[in-house]
Amino acid sequence: MVANKLDFVDVIRRSYKEFREYLKRVGIEIEGIRLRLLKSSDLLRELYDMIKTCDINKLKQELNTIDKSLLEKISNYDDVYIIKKENLREFYIGEIYLLKQEYNIDDINELNNKLLKSVVFPIKENEYVDGLSVSRTGEIYIIEDRLEKNIDEILKLNRLDSINVNGPSIIRVKSPPSEVIYTPLYTEGKNIEKNIAEFYVSDVIRHEIGHHIVKKERWDDEEFSVSALQYIMYIDMHDLLKYPETHKIVKENIIECKKYMAIFAVLGYRMVIENLPQSLLEAANELKRRAPYELGECYANIIIDKNEKLDIKDVIEEIKNLSVLHAIREIIRYDPKG
Repeated sequence: MVANKLDFVDVIRRSYKEFREYLKRVGIEIEGIRLRLLKSSDLLRELYDMIKTCDINKLKQELNTIDKSLLEKISNYDDVYIIKKENLREFYIGEIYLLKQEYNIDDINELNNKLLKSVVFPIKENEYVDGLSVSRTGEIYIIEDRLEKNIDEILKLNRLDSINVNGPSIIRVKSPPSEVIYTPLYTEGKNIEKNIAEFYVSDVIRHEIGHHIVKKERWDDEEFSVSALQYIMYIDMHDLLKYPETHKIVKENIIECKKYMAIFAVLGYRMVIENLPQSLLEAANELKRRAPYELGECYANIIIDKNEKLDIKDVIEEIKNLSVLHAIREIIRYDPKG
């Protein structure tokens, strides 16, 4: 599959650089982001064991004599730190050092727990996570094996055999976790698989950086707002509103979102008045998992349709102050232009 042939480090570097340049262009400064590429989620088991069996005195000694080159790698704001089996211990020491500086504490047990709660558990306990933001340390983790899995799923979902383009075109792409919204993607038509794969990696980068722009207390509120911002910034960054096909996709997305709201209404009613059968219960749980992301992208399409020109700073303020309930009402009531 194409995901196995991607140089993820190169794609992440390029995506991060391009997005930072875009943010600077629209007057938004994001400082202190540290990129981490976790080669495999299986490494978290080893890291967990390393944390639980650590020799505290030995670790303290290593922290006191930490190598300068490790500090430079672990603190670098301009490159990707790759976490693999061979340097897992190095990463662990560096991470504990960063946490020690950030929280100004020396208790190794407390630092170990912070590493577990901020990185290990959020990735380990959610099999769908392929990116993670840690706001306190400014870290963004990208999980390569899960990226590969999701890219393979996207390529199957989008049925590339049915895409027939001859030259530069806007195509429609669906990507997890959303199954409602299409995203317009510009392609030269020479290697659509690679275009989709790179789009998805850059989308994960945009989403995780979005967490450092939009900060809310509740998980679902933040994912909703970040998903809306991510979609709008992608459209604006690539100047996709100049293509008529983009506007067509946006209008069709809004219509699908209104249907999506009807599913919410039916399931909500059934859950209130009666016990759901197992088949509907599974569907409801899956809907619950995806809902913040899909609602965010639905509302993003309304913002795009409403505005002839996007002012990202205004969009950010609107999204920061937006409640999910307001967005749901707007999605139900809104009719696309034209």
